[in-house]
Amino acid sequence: MRAHRALIFACLIVLGLCGPSVLAADPAALSLSTPTECQVFQRASLESGAILIVCTPPEGADGLEARLSLASPTYAGKATDWMLLSPQRGPSGLVSGELPASPGGWYKLEVRAMKGRSVLARGVVGKVGVGEVFVTAGQSNSANFGQKRQSARDDRVVYFDGKSFVPARDPIPGGFGGGGSPWALLGDLLAQRWKVPVAFRSATLTYTPVAMWLPHAKHKQYATLVERVKQFGPRGVRAVLWHQGESDSLARTTAEQYRDRLSTVIRSMRKDISYDVDWFVAQASFHPGSTREQEAPVAEGQKLLWESKICLPGPVTDDLLGKANRHDGVHFSEAGLKIHAQRWADAILKGCERTRK
Repeated sequence: MRAHRALIFACLIVLGLCGPSVLAADPAALSLSTPTECQVFQRASLESGAILIVCTPPEGADGLEARLSLASPTYAGKATDWMLLSPQRGPSGLVSGELPASPGGWYKLEVRAMKGRSVLARGVVGKVGVGEVFVTAGQSNSANFGQKRQSARDDRVVYFDGKSFVPARDPIPGGFGGGGSPWALLGDLLAQRWKVPVAFRSATLTYTPVAMWLPHAKHKQYATLVERVKQFGPRGVRAVLWHQGESDSLARTTAEQYRDRLSTVIRSMRKDISYDVDWFVAQASFHPGSTREQEAPVAEGQKLLWESKICLPGPVTDDLLGKANRHDGVHFSEAGLKIHAQRWADAILKGCERTRK
């Protein structure tokens, strides 16, 4: 019986019906446009995700295969065998397809272009992940005005600069200022909790009342925010992290005005990106140049947004006062940045657990 099975298997190999792929005499390098090194794809759920692959296969290729392996045993995730993709052809010879992947990473991605069982070309990306992607927005305490630049300790935490995914070291690309922010520290906390890579993209400016973010405002902040969310593709962002309001205290914005203006921003953006991305809105109204009477309506407006369910509650930072927390009276000290990051982590973990039920 064993001899009979061996004979059948040998015949199948000769006929090309089974057996391993065969390398061409000199496989070419496969040109991969996506993913890039250390790219993070937003997971679809706690257990599922996908990696978009875009490449230019050589002439004559009739199939595209890919597989994942853990880049290091220290990373979480699930390796895959070679999987045949179902690619879509685009302009200029580009081909795109999705590889199902468990949340985790870093993964090593291998892609090969096939002709029958022959490998015509191969490409490799050393690190790619399926995890969490956030876009940060607001004003200076959401940007690079902290007392000291921060860096992530976990190499799974990255910033996106519009072209490349880079180690999360302040100043965060795309945000004003040259100092520190809470985002690298937040990334460490989330990566350690969720065991997945975490990416941040900043759309933050400095002195900006909420009215300047409205879709038709002349300052174009809204267009920038939409563009930076769209950079990650359909459903490519977990949430927008919004920390803003100090300038509205100075502008004497009422609670209802704040609620209505930011509601307009959120609803308009969701329409323009074609999916209901989550928003986390912090309670931030303190400015040393304003009074508590000016700040209270802004904080109330942020609370009204939480109660309306249009967004999820972000951290409260109005109580982080004094020299120990704000090095110049406005912007966070190193100690303040650490507390800020921890409060963001607490809010995000609570909010995401709620929305994933």
